[in-house]
Amino acid sequence: MLRLTAILLMFFSFLTFNSSVLGNPEESQTAGSLIETSGKRTTEKIKAEEVAKIIKEAASAYSEVNRIIFLISHNKTEEGEKLLKQLIDRLEKLTKKHKDVKELPINVFITEIDGITDIDQAEKLVKELKKAINNNDFITARYILDTLRNEIIVETVNLPLDLFTETVKLAYRFLKEGKIDSAVSQLKIATDTVDIEKTIIPKPLSIALLLIEDASKIFKKDPDIALKLLKEAKKQIKLAKVLGYVTSDREIKPLITQIEKLEKSVSEKKGTQENFKSLFKSVEEFKTKSEQTQ
Repeated sequence: MLRLTAILLMFFSFLTFNSSVLGNPEESQTAGSLIETSGKRTTEKIKAEEVAKIIKEAASAYSEVNRIIFLISHNKTEEGEKLLKQLIDRLEKLTKKHKDVKELPINVFITEIDGITDIDQAEKLVKELKKAINNNDFITARYILDTLRNEIIVETVNLPLDLFTETVKLAYRFLKEGKIDSAVSQLKIATDTVDIEKTIIPKPLSIALLLIEDASKIFKKDPDIALKLLKEAKKQIKLAKVLGYVTSDREIKPLITQIEKLEKSVSEKKGTQENFKSLFKSVEEFKTKSEQTQ
C-alpha cells in the first residue's frame, strides 16, 4: 500500500455533488442528449457516491493532528496537550461507533481517463497492439495501451483507526512526560499511518448502468427513447470487452441476452420496473467483478 505523509482534506470543495448535473431523463428531449451527457453524469454520480462514504468525524480527527503539531512546536504546549486529550476522547468514541471496521475512509480522489469510445477504432487498435507485442515493439504497445484506457480511478484514503489511536495516545504520554520532541515525532508518525486504496472502474460498464437507469425512468412514457438507451448500454458493455476490462464474449453474453429480452418487452409495451431492476442488478454485479483494487 502507498503511504501518505499529510493529506489536505478538501474533498467538499472539489467533489461537491450537484444533483442538477445528473439531470432527469424525463425532462430530456432526446435519447441523444442523454447518451451525450452519460459520461459526465457517470463520473459525477461516482464522485457523489464515494464522497458519501467518507466518515467526516474521522477526517476531522486526522486533520486535527497537524494543528496540534503546530501548537506544540510553537511553545503552546498547554493548549496542544488539551486538544490532544480531546482528540483521544473523540477517537475512542469513533472506535466504539465503528468497532467492526478496521479502516475508515477520510478522503477520496477521482481521476477520469477518457480513451477510445468507438468500438471499431478500439478493435483496430487492439490488432495493432498485438502486432506491436509480437514484434517486441513495446514502446508502441505502451502507447496503444494508454489509448485503450477508458476508466475512472478512485483513490480512497483510509485511516487505520486502532493504529492511529494508539500512536496518538503514545504522543500524549510523551507530552505529559515533558518529551516535546518525542511527542511531535510520534504525532508525525500518526499522520503517516493512512493507506491509499486504488480502485479502477471500467467507465463503459458504469455508463451502461446509468443508461439502464435512465431507460427505466422513461420507458412507459417514451419507449423509443428507452430502446435507444438500452441499445447504447449494450454497446458500452461490448466496448468494455474490446478494451480489455472483460476477457471474453462469453462473459458478456448473458448480459447482452438479458438486454435484448428487455428490448423486446419494451417494444411490445410489456416491460416492467422489475425487468429493469433485474437487469440493473446483473450489470452492477458484473461491473463490480470487473473492477480492480490495488
